[in-house]
Amino acid sequence: MTPIRRRVLVGLSAVLILAALDAGIVLKARQDIAAAVSARGAALQRLVSQRVDQHDAHLTSVSALANVSDPPPAEALQQVIASITRFYPRIVAIDVLDLTKQPPAALLGAAVPAEVVAVHGRLADAPFLLVPREQGGVLHILKRSPTDGPARLAIMMSIDLARLIASDDAPAPTTRVSLLLDGRTLFSEGPDAGQRVLFDQPLASSTQPLRLVLAAETLPAIPWGWLLLATTLVALGALAVERLLDARSAAREAGLRALVASHDAKLAHASRVNAMGELASGIAHELTQPLTAILSHSQAGQRLAGRPEIDREAISTAFDATTRNAKRAGDILGRLRSWLTKGQPTIQQVDLSAVVADVVQLLGAEAAHAGIAIRIAPPPREPLVMADRVHMEQVVFNLVRNAMDALRDRGGGRAIDIRWGDEAGRVVLDIVDNGPGFTAEALGRVFEPFFTTRAEGMGLGLSLCTTLVERYGGTLGAGNGPAGGAVLHMRMPRARSGGQVDRVAAE
Repeated sequence: MTPIRRRVLVGLSAVLILAALDAGIVLKARQDIAAAVSARGAALQRLVSQRVDQHDAHLTSVSALANVSDPPPAEALQQVIASITRFYPRIVAIDVLDLTKQPPAALLGAAVPAEVVAVHGRLADAPFLLVPREQGGVLHILKRSPTDGPARLAIMMSIDLARLIASDDAPAPTTRVSLLLDGRTLFSEGPDAGQRVLFDQPLASSTQPLRLVLAAETLPAIPWGWLLLATTLVALGALAVERLLDARSAAREAGLRALVASHDAKLAHASRVNAMGELASGIAHELTQPLTAILSHSQAGQRLAGRPEIDREAISTAFDATTRNAKRAGDILGRLRSWLTKGQPTIQQVDLSAVVADVVQLLGAEAAHAGIAIRIAPPPREPLVMADRVHMEQVVFNLVRNAMDALRDRGGGRAIDIRWGDEAGRVVLDIVDNGPGFTAEALGRVFEPFFTTRAEGMGLGLSLCTTLVERYGGTLGAGNGPAGGAVLHMRMPRARSGGQVDRVAAE
């Protein structure tokens, strides 16, 4: 082959390769935008879902206070409402409506919005109503008080939707963020032209069924004509200086290979150091629980063995619990070792009621010694989920153990209730205690890593639980019960027979 012919073939090949690479870069940029918007949407959906759960807690608190006396204690209500609106700027107003008057009157003196007056009669059929302000930007949440039976009062909470979706991790200027209710856009910010929906998910709330939608601008169409012309000119220029740059190119490539090798070595070292740090932290936190249980049951076995009359059944029960906890510690180490070596969890159909029974049996002796009654309600349906059983056991163990810790300083009557629910294709598990409940600050940060209200706590338990539950498509929420005490909600997609996840729950 002559040099001229070879260079022509090289030039044509370069044109095609460069054109393909340029097109690939453009397409990759589009994929990166879609992935970034989806990740941002998922993070914002979790944040906003936690905030709307807080709305339920505040509405419950104000409702309980309003029903303390007749007429309601206006001064106490104003103090509580002022505290809530000061700590949560997105809550612009809270008032108590007297439904016995037509139109309903605000007991705390504010004017009742016209749109609220127009729909207040629907509270007779629904305990909750969501009413958008006519001018937009504000959503009124109406809660009948009490929610069951005839009610003479309603709690009205007005939410600034811009602040509801605000976060420190702001979306790109080219992204539009919207909140929808029943297909109607309540609030939207960001550019409105030439965009495509890249994230559309409902909030994890049964009382405030809003949808979060993120859309982003798509890249302009690829200018193939100009792209081919540019690549052709680049290829011809490369051919013109081919011989002059051969030696220099070889030296530069060798230097780049050495630099890449050096960077790869540094990155691998940093990755190992980071992995070992996370592994050590996880081991220290997770093994504390089964080892504590092993110690507790071993001491109980020793005490039973030292009695004049040996209760073989009780000693056998203590040894069985010790064995199970030792196996659980080994399973945890196996999962951590699998994580370090890039192993995969064992995804299988798990019966959450069996997991709960095992955890309660493991903690039974410690709970009885502390005077804590653990009551398990029967599930309405078999609570089957697709997950790693050890991960689910870690989550339930952490939730029940946290509830036990919350009851340490309480007097008599300590109790933990484990309740079940079935919500739109999801298994709902509630852990309810009658302790002091969450403070306003704790409710906003309870799932943050390293946040704890206990002096000896590490703040990793609930953060790890959130990570494990979300890995299998579930969510964790926190709140305070109507009668006080903390409530932790776990929602997991229900598995159908055959080991598949319910489509509605998964979506």
